[in-house]
Amino acid sequence: MGRANVTVMPKAAPVRAEIEEMFREVFHYDGPVTPATSPADVPRWDSLQHIALVRAIEHTFELSLSMDEMMELKSAGDIERVLARYGV
Repeated sequence: MGRANVTVMPKAAPVRAEIEEMFREVFHYDGPVTPATSPADVPRWDSLQHIALVRAIEHTFELSLSMDEMMELKSAGDIERVLARYGV
């Protein structure tokens, strides 16, 4: 039996779209969001807005981050890696 041609969307794609939306809402950032996107790229990503980002992540994905995980979020790629631990 042959295999059907099935396109599997990478798991990171929907997560990346959610992260991009959070960056727009929290930071008012319309630039490209890649795994390397960090506070150096996003002018409004300061300590206060970092807390707003954490809150948006927790609300969007219905989870609670530890303090260590909150401190680990230094780029969009870090966000993806932390979320992957939660099966997102």
